[in-house]
Amino acid sequence: MASASTPTFAVVRLFRQGLVSITLSWLALAAHIILLSGCNYYRTKPQEITPTAVTQLAESKIFLIHQGSTIWQLNNPQLNGEELTGQKASVQPSLAPYVGPNARVPLRYKSKDREQVLNLVHIYITDFRAGEADQVNIPLTAMNRLDLVEANTGKTTLSYLLGATGIGVGIFVLVGVIALLTKSSCPFVYAHNGEQYQFVGEAYGGAIFAPSERDDYMPLPGIQATGGQFQVKITNELRERQYTNVAELWVAHHAEKVQVLLDKTGNAHTITQPQTPTKAISMSGVNYTTQLSAPDHKVFLFNETTPGTTQNSVILSFDNPTQSKTGKLVLHAQNSLWLDYLYGEFTKKFGSAFNKWARTQKDVPAEELNQWSLDQGIPLKISLKTAKGWELIDNIPTVGPLASRDLVIPFALPAGLASQPLQVKIETGFMFWELDYAAVDFTPNQHVRLEKSPPQTARDEIGRDQRQVLSKVDNDYLSQLQPGTEVTLTYHATPPAAGQRTTAFLRTRGYYEHIRQYEGVPNLPQLYAFRRPGRFIEFSKEKYQESQQEMNLALVNP
Repeated sequence: MASASTPTFAVVRLFRQGLVSITLSWLALAAHIILLSGCNYYRTKPQEITPTAVTQLAESKIFLIHQGSTIWQLNNPQLNGEELTGQKASVQPSLAPYVGPNARVPLRYKSKDREQVLNLVHIYITDFRAGEADQVNIPLTAMNRLDLVEANTGKTTLSYLLGATGIGVGIFVLVGVIALLTKSSCPFVYAHNGEQYQFVGEAYGGAIFAPSERDDYMPLPGIQATGGQFQVKITNELRERQYTNVAELWVAHHAEKVQVLLDKTGNAHTITQPQTPTKAISMSGVNYTTQLSAPDHKVFLFNETTPGTTQNSVILSFDNPTQSKTGKLVLHAQNSLWLDYLYGEFTKKFGSAFNKWARTQKDVPAEELNQWSLDQGIPLKISLKTAKGWELIDNIPTVGPLASRDLVIPFALPAGLASQPLQVKIETGFMFWELDYAAVDFTPNQHVRLEKSPPQTARDEIGRDQRQVLSKVDNDYLSQLQPGTEVTLTYHATPPAAGQRTTAFLRTRGYYEHIRQYEGVPNLPQLYAFRRPGRFIEFSKEKYQESQQEMNLALVNP
């Protein structure tokens, strides 16, 4: 059985929820159809022609021989001395679509043909010697090229993601879980709901490299005390090194009918009368008011076509009946799996120089790293409409693509705006975020008592005590250096007073580093282009357009 630290088990835990599990039965069927009829990609990789290589391939592969414009199959291949021998035969009908791939279209195969296609070897020869009956002998010296077929997993995963978008956002998310096994992310957090650990989100998302270390205040919806304790797990389930400086439980004690959220600096805000937008209009004029009026997974994808480096946006309008001079914008949002895929494609351009580049980033000032992120449109940018134009309120850092999160952004209205309807603009790069809900609360903050607790116990996967490491901000970190590592934390649970309830948050601080072993030389011209503001947005649009073209070809040439 898979351990609790494996990505597969994490997926099971992530979707082992009542309403979700019912829906998944239908979504899984639709996704299965996509996988069976959709685009699986392969590529050919040249191999050195040596007796050892030919002998090893002959033991398990299917040999297709190319001689000029003629292609035939070599059955029972064996290497005898310096000659490859076997029986000359016609190509199996099931292999016919894969014997002469058209260079103008992507190399694709159907799932039912996987076992054959991914065992093909193409050998290009100039001559052979006929033997008795259908026996042939091919000297190694007559072989010009030997190509081994292998799965193109990156392109296949992308095709699943994009193929799903044509059916609906729900399948986009479901099929995106396939990418979990190769994604780049941040520490996974699980909270005990009284019966089991439930996945709730990702900590300090986007804090890649030590200078980007930051605080994160994650809501823990559904957490329940057991035996007078709250229980939380922080795990490393991906190819990265994670360094957590502190892990405190912050419990807000407040009135029963009040929602409490922490902003990005840890300040508590109460939500009692959230107002949904009277209008929510995208930059192309599409009305998303109904779509953003409830957290129901009917998300705005920031995916409208815009020129060049222009960010995607939606403008929200709100009434301000009390003419309040302050307010709190409430959002329910998350990053997209597309953004995660893009970052992976970007880092691949470093080739074998990736690890050297990653080491240099440890010495780059945090301000420079953060500015690059802002210049590329990665955070969620929030602005207010004033008499002087749009005024920036805040930039919200990434929260990860595997779980949506409630966010609160406090603001003050400039003089004269309290008597007018409020307009808020939310911007980000092409398909970098998914916005599910938006509202504004103009009521004053009520009293909230924040109880901040270090862990009572903190045991890692082999039983070591990590409590002191995670109790305060210092130079001592919990180092989770490989997939499969985890720490189980317990915190004291103070019962709420009469007429009150509690809301829990996990306050963490840390950073992480990706583990990658890319090959090849770095693509310097393309990498230098990412120094230019907005290049990541252009890159997203280019990759999306490229993928759409490939999907269209797949439909035309199934």
